[in-house]
Amino acid sequence: MIKRTLVFQSRGYLHLRDCQLVWTPKEGGEEATVPIEDIGFLLLDSQSVTLSTGLLQALTEANAAVVVCDHRHMPAGYLLPLSDHSLATRYLQDQIALTEARRNRLWKQVVQAKLRNQARAIRLLAPELERRLRVMADDVKNGDPENLEGQAARLYFSAFVRRWPDFNARHSDAMPNPALDYGYALLRAAVARAIVSSGLQPALGLHHHNQYNAFCLADDLMEPYRPFVDELVICSSDNLPPRLSDEPPVLDPAEKRLLLPVLVRDVQMESVVRPLMNAISITTASLVRAIRGIQDALELPSFPS
Repeated sequence: MIKRTLVFQSRGYLHLRDCQLVWTPKEGGEEATVPIEDIGFLLLDSQSVTLSTGLLQALTEANAAVVVCDHRHMPAGYLLPLSDHSLATRYLQDQIALTEARRNRLWKQVVQAKLRNQARAIRLLAPELERRLRVMADDVKNGDPENLEGQAARLYFSAFVRRWPDFNARHSDAMPNPALDYGYALLRAAVARAIVSSGLQPALGLHHHNQYNAFCLADDLMEPYRPFVDELVICSSDNLPPRLSDEPPVLDPAEKRLLLPVLVRDVQMESVVRPLMNAISITTASLVRAIRGIQDALELPSFPS
């Protein structure tokens, strides 16, 4: 079943009643209820929302992720359930014991999938880059020692200037960076949720290893899924116009609504098309098997053919 993403952007009270999330708006209006088991993500995009601890407990028990936005209305933090997976400790030991050679082989697969998906996503802006990116994907070696991922990123994002002339991948204020950042934050929360659900420790990455990052593994596994955010932003470009220099880099509610469907986009997994949220869980489950030596290949996404 596809879990629902709920967004709250106004003043109100969220609490639990009879295994239902209950929303009571403070400005008047009718209450709304949603079954807890239907919720995958709860996005709090207002600093005037009040929650009960009973609701938070129920959401964590249902393996739902709560995402909190900051004053700029950008996702700033996650509340993820502590894994109650029966083999979580064993999997942690397997993650710690993972050899560098196997990590490098798995990272190669992740980078190849990312570059192939970038090749597909960029067709709408620069069709001539598709073949170049696919060739680069074929050339990736274990561990990506030549950093083809970085080389491809420079080539890939250079095409965004054709639609957004002021775009700079390192300049967070220029469109489409606010849209990309918003979509990536939702994606990162979804990947972190799936990692915990599979019994893995999100701080132990395959490639990312920053000591200040508690979600290194999420940053690894979200890479092949980023192009699904990119393509959604590209397809929505008419509704994501360049900002004037004096405009704040904040997405309005209508712009955010364009990006929320990313979690239910169609994704090809082998011969089956699945919602992206479900595909992520398949990827994390395959990583468990790869870490334990049961299989060599990760199950990674591609665009539906």
